[in-house]
This record gives sequence, C-alpha cells and structure tokens, in this order.
Amino acid sequence: MTWDRAWDGTWDGAWDEAGRRVAGQLLGALLHEDLLPGSVVRLVGPDTALAVSLAPSGTGRRYRARARRMHAYGRVLIEPGSLATEDGPVTRAAAFLEDLLPDLPGGAADHARFADELARTQHNHADALLHGAGRTLADLPYDDLEGALPDGHRYHPCFKSRIGFSPADNRAFGPEFGAPIHPVWIAAHRSIAEATAMGVPDGQDADLIALSLDPETRAAFAARITERGGRPRDYHLVPVHPWQWQRLGEAATAPLRRDGTLVPLGPARHAYSAQQSIRTLADRTAPHAPTLKLALSIRNTSTARTLAPHTVLNAPIVSAWLEAVRAGDPFLRGSGTILLAERMGVAVTVPPEADRDGALSAIWRDPVAPHLGTEAAVPFTALTHRDGAAPLIADWIARHGAEPWVDALLRAALLPVMHLLLAQGIAVESHQQNMVLLHRDGWPTRVALKDFHDGVRFVPELLAGPRPLLVPTPAEHARINANSYVEARDVEDVRDFVLDALLGVNLAELGWCLDLWFGYPEMRFWDRIVDALRLHCAAWPAARAGALRYRIAAETLVVEDLARRRLDPAGAAGRRRPNPLAPLARSLPA
Repeated sequence: MTWDRAWDGTWDGAWDEAGRRVAGQLLGALLHEDLLPGSVVRLVGPDTALAVSLAPSGTGRRYRARARRMHAYGRVLIEPGSLATEDGPVTRAAAFLEDLLPDLPGGAADHARFADELARTQHNHADALLHGAGRTLADLPYDDLEGALPDGHRYHPCFKSRIGFSPADNRAFGPEFGAPIHPVWIAAHRSIAEATAMGVPDGQDADLIALSLDPETRAAFAARITERGGRPRDYHLVPVHPWQWQRLGEAATAPLRRDGTLVPLGPARHAYSAQQSIRTLADRTAPHAPTLKLALSIRNTSTARTLAPHTVLNAPIVSAWLEAVRAGDPFLRGSGTILLAERMGVAVTVPPEADRDGALSAIWRDPVAPHLGTEAAVPFTALTHRDGAAPLIADWIARHGAEPWVDALLRAALLPVMHLLLAQGIAVESHQQNMVLLHRDGWPTRVALKDFHDGVRFVPELLAGPRPLLVPTPAEHARINANSYVEARDVEDVRDFVLDALLGVNLAELGWCLDLWFGYPEMRFWDRIVDALRLHCAAWPAARAGALRYRIAAETLVVEDLARRRLDPAGAAGRRRPNPLAPLARSLPA
C-alpha cells in the first residue's frame, strides 16, 4: 500500500477509529489532570455513569461524552466512541484540541507541538490498525506478540507520535508492522567510545558480540578495520539503527570516518524486529541472542529516544547490582523473578558541533526466550488487549476463574516489585512492556523485569545493601532532564516512582478491564491488592518496616501529569491523588 492510495473506505474506517481513541484519551487526560475550567466542562451523575458536557470558549460547539471514574486515582475514562457533537462522533483529535486550546494552560509554541503530536498519533495508529486488521495475537510467540500489540499507552494522548519518522519510516521501523531490520554496524576507536560490560574489565564482551555476529561477519569486520589502518582490538563494535545512521549518524561522523577513528562496517546477517519501545530490537535470526537497544533521535509519548551515554554505561553496573540483590534475597530468589540483564553498553562521542549526544549508543540485553522452558510469556500490556472480538485473556479467566487468577497474578507481578522497594529500598519502573508475565496455560507464574539503565531509583542511605558505583549524571543532562536520575533524596519520590508505574499504569488498567469485560469489580481487585500486601508484610518483617518507611499506605500519592507536561511544561509538577493502598494503613500500625 502506498500512502497516496490509502484514502479509501478501509483507510477511512481506520482513521476514524484512531481519531475516536486519541480524542477520547485526550479528554480523559484533561479531565483527570483538572486542566479544563469549570466554566467549560460539567460532569453529572454517579462515578459509574458520568455524563460529560463541554462548551469551549468562542467556538459555539458543544461536546458530550459518557464516562466513568475509576477507583484507582480517580481517573476519568471516556467510553470509547461516545465523544460527539451534534454533527456526530469526534474523529479528528487535533481539531478537537484546537477547540479546547483557548481554555487550556500553556503558550502557543507548546500548544502547536502538542497538536502535532496528536495528529501524528492518529495517523500512525490508523496505519497500525489497518495493517493489523483481522489478525489475532493470542498464540504468537513473545517477540512477535510484543511487536504486534497495537494499543500503546492507554492514558497518554500522544501514545504513538513518533516525531521524526515519516509515514514510510513508521511502516519500515514501527513495531506493529514487523518488518525485518538490519542494524548498521560501526567500529569506534576507544578514543571516541566508552563501554562497560558485566564481568568484563575492558568493557567489550567478545562472547556477547559473538551471539549477534557469526564468525564470517566478525572476520569481515576485523578485515575492514585493518584495511583502514586500525587494529581490531582497539575498536568497539557498535550496532546503529539504520534510520539513525541514514538520518544523523553518517553526516555527524564524517570527521571521524575521515581520520579512521570510526569505521562503517555495514549490516550483518542477523535480522531484527522492533519491540514496543521502537528502539529495542529482538533478534529474529537467533531468538536466544541478545536484544539490542539502539539510540533513536525521535520523540515518542513525548520522550526523546536517544540513549544518554552515562545511562548506557551504567546499564551493566545496575544489572549486576540488581542480580546480586536478587540472589541474596530469599523472597526474590524463591519467587523466580527474572531480571533481563543489560549486559553491555557502549556510547560513541561524536564531534561537539554535531550536537548528537546519545545518538550513537547501544545496550545489549538478555532476551526472554532462554527463560521460558515450559512457560509462555506475554508483555503485561497484552492483558488489556482485545484480540478481535474478545479480550486476549478471556480463555484464561474462563479456565481459571477471575479471583484465583487475580490472586496468582498479584503473587507473580505485584509482590516482587513491591518487595524490592520495601525490603531492599530499590524502585523499578515496571510499567508497560517493562514487565513480562510468564504463565502456564494462562495461569500466572512469575515475571521478568527489564529496562534498568534509566528505570531504577533509590535513596542511597536507605538501601539494605551496598550501593552501586555509578557513572555520574552530567550536570547538563540533569538540567535538561529533571526527572532522569537514579539516586534520590526523598522517600516519597522513590515510592511514587514505583507506584505510579506499577499501580497507576499496569494494575489500574487491568483492574478496569476486568470490571468492564468480566464483571469482576474494580473495588474487589484493589481489595485483593491490599490484602496481598498485608499478608506479605506480615510474613516478611523487612517488607513491613519498608511499608512504614516509604509510607505506601499514605492517604495521597503524587501522580505525573502527562498532558499538562505537553501543554505547559513549566507547570507540570504532578498532583496528589487518593492512594488506592490507603486501606493498608489499618494493618500497619506505627
């Protein structure tokens, strides 16, 4: 399908479906974050059946929608397809935003960027829906399933913006399309590249690289370096995303290629496919070989997808530290929790005038496949996916029963992450695809956690064991990325890092879907969460002490304002919302 032939009836349907999703998600975020003044919006009725009416200033248009308020954080969910005017359903998300902008905070430049992200999200989501129409995903192996899931972030309005990709780029490199990707390999002299690796003193793990490059390719690459007058042992081998090399890397590295400190080597034989994060590639030629996380100079869900060099170099350090913690903790060890280690990281320094910090960086991470055995695996996001007409987990719930299945899921997914915080003082950002559920015939058994290079946080003085010796965060990075850091000073900061991801994203979404699809009450779901934590704290004194230290049963928590951050970055400090774990306080006397 070429882009100029896409506007037919089939494309119209996908476009409208995507627009309804994006516009509804936008309205839900604006309501949840209290961004619309009371003069513009009214919500009438019980939380389970809210009638929403909107009268934006100066437009003369009136909007209406049906919604419900979740127990978790009081979030407002717009009923799919219910947002409409007197002319019919809203299908143009950017036009809907345009009507609302006079009543929203922020300036013209931020508004324009947000509108562009919304429009691109609708465009890209429509393309993904059209590509996946009629396809069922339930029986796919893990790597295929993670790539094919089309849903994206269910709260962020710009869940598929991919700023920097053209429509053709999106189809070539977007995960939903499953196209084979061949990274471009380069050799970077040690004078311009740094690397760290688990258990390897010089930073370059030859055995790990051998899993991604066959002997003939390694020999050809070494010969190419020699031809350019270099010694192979003086160079780091670095995979680069082909889009990154074509758009940025080739031009930015011209001086380095001229003097031989950087040698282009070309593609290798292994083919890869993109996973949900877009910049992470699964090895399709050798599924047991490492996945590659490669810098991409695009923005998606409002976040840059480059890889800051200090986080790349810290990845193996953090992974080794977490593995030691897991091995030394009886509960974590007994739970079978898997940490998908980031075994090597390499960052190339390009000339300062190129302004490409973090643009040529790579991380080698353990894949899921070697851990499976008799188990299967799904991204946690698959649990809230509708596979055709039915939820992907419908057969699982029918087979095992809703409450037994929920309790097994909480043992597998909730308790290890919370134990890591409460007993060890370590917060991991286990949201979206960062958590993988392993199961047998749909029965939850354990989880695999991933993405540690910038997804860990702790207060050093509160760790149960030694702290890792990290590469420091550059001052400029801290200035530009105020929310990107590992070491914190505030216990609530660390607590909210975990709970916003695990509860606010993964479990909140699942609880709502269980209620909507299977009639399992959302309040009952959160009762089971509180009860699971109560029993865990009773069984593990260190966890109970941590529950008090981190105040996980406080009345309110700070949640991140994702829409406000796009509309008005200066005012996006987050807000306090009711804590769904507050009932746990009755079991945790001071």
